[in-house]
Amino acid sequence: MKIFFTYFFLSLLLLSQISYAQTQENKPKKKHKNSDTLGVVNGTLITLYDFKQQLAATIQEHKNEVKDTILSDTALTRFVNLAWDKLISDIIIEQELVKRKLTLTTEKTIDKILKTIPKELKETFTDSSGTFNEKALKAYLNNPNPDPQRTKILDYYQILFEQERLAAAVAPEARSEMERIKKLGLWLQLKISKTNIDDRRTNFGYY
Repeated sequence: MKIFFTYFFLSLLLLSQISYAQTQENKPKKKHKNSDTLGVVNGTLITLYDFKQQLAATIQEHKNEVKDTILSDTALTRFVNLAWDKLISDIIIEQELVKRKLTLTTEKTIDKILKTIPKELKETFTDSSGTFNEKALKAYLNNPNPDPQRTKILDYYQILFEQERLAAAVAPEARSEMERIKKLGLWLQLKISKTNIDDRRTNFGYY
């Protein structure tokens, strides 16, 4: 009799587990919103939207490495990790810039551009006769009307200048730009290892 009840109990338990598994399988997956938090870095939130945007940019950046129209699991995992690392690095650098008061305003960014005009901008504002029109460049950069392309240009140089300022602060004894960049990379690795990071990617299906 004891054996009967034992098997009966195990049968019920097994059936309940199967029923639970089927219920879980048939249960609709939670729909995530773009505003949902995918991660937290030193108190700074990474939303699902932030991550999807960075992941798309990362895949686009490495599009030459993708031979097939559909990404393999291995390739997707690599891009997911690259996008995640980029977001973490950006947040840590931004936090450090604020902490050290090294951030630049748009106005200061424009001043730095005009003080030492980058080669690519100089070429853009040079006519067919080889004459550089600095006045036109200045007017373009200071134009108050919305212009997505100009915003991208200014954002690019602002980030570049701020990172140069941070590198100089982190490695003031560096003798060359290459050495300064290398030391900034080592500093960033150390910072990341000591940073409080809440990684919730797997909750959103990213592995």
